[in-house]
Amino acid sequence: MSVVDERPTAEADEPEEPTNRPEPSYRLREWLSRPYVRHLLIIFVILTLAVIPAAWLVLHFMNLSGAPASDIMYEIERTMFVFTLVSAPVMAITATILLYSLFGWGRVRGEEPPMQESPAIRSNPIAIVGWIGATSLLAAFLVIWGLVELARITEFSNGTTAANQQPNTAKPLDINVTGQQWLWTFEYPGQQSITTDVLVVPINTPIYFNVTSKDVLHNFWVVELGVKIDANPGAITNTGVTPNKLGNFNIRCAELCGLHHAYMETQIKVVTQEQFDAWVREMGGKKFV
Repeated sequence: MSVVDERPTAEADEPEEPTNRPEPSYRLREWLSRPYVRHLLIIFVILTLAVIPAAWLVLHFMNLSGAPASDIMYEIERTMFVFTLVSAPVMAITATILLYSLFGWGRVRGEEPPMQESPAIRSNPIAIVGWIGATSLLAAFLVIWGLVELARITEFSNGTTAANQQPNTAKPLDINVTGQQWLWTFEYPGQQSITTDVLVVPINTPIYFNVTSKDVLHNFWVVELGVKIDANPGAITNTGVTPNKLGNFNIRCAELCGLHHAYMETQIKVVTQEQFDAWVREMGGKKFV
């Protein structure tokens, strides 16, 4: 008499579920108990603490030339400061794994494999949920911060609103900016179209730039004021800023435009209203009111 085996069998295309797989929490604790993991954590903490001061170092070098000289530049500096702080642990964990791969695991010798197997991250719910959750929160923070800052900077620069429609209590100063190989020219249409190669503006007055180019693509970059916009031949791009700090600051071209691109620079002088009116009279223009 034959006996039929009636035990359920797995389908041919479905692997059997393992019966001796440890719980995810156990595998995580087991992995954390390994000596090299402690080394990784120590290196990670040290590198994170070492990178964090770089946030203040970035601001130090940005402020050497007098920045921030406008609310726009202040927002830019704050964003760079926060992003440096947030990226410190990301940089640290990457550098930790790189260094330990070279000087830790890289020193293993012999033909025998290690006694302990690495934990299977792809099948560990705790590791998967933790990693996805942490990276998602980081990405969401960066996106939200970026959108908010973009809106604030657009507000401070008045976006592409026409000069006579800008929502400021003070009357904006309209300036035509023209780039050409390899110099900048500034025209003041409201002051009898006086023209100069050094930009002079009054403090705490909204400035509205109409930017264009005579030849190739340039980029109008008022460094310490945080203004940066393309100068396109045959077209006009608009932006604005309200300088809030007296002094002389840098204007550069931030788009490779030819042989002497590096020398296409000048200055913006932020002066008092009285000094600006005096300068306009010296240039043969009329008082800005």
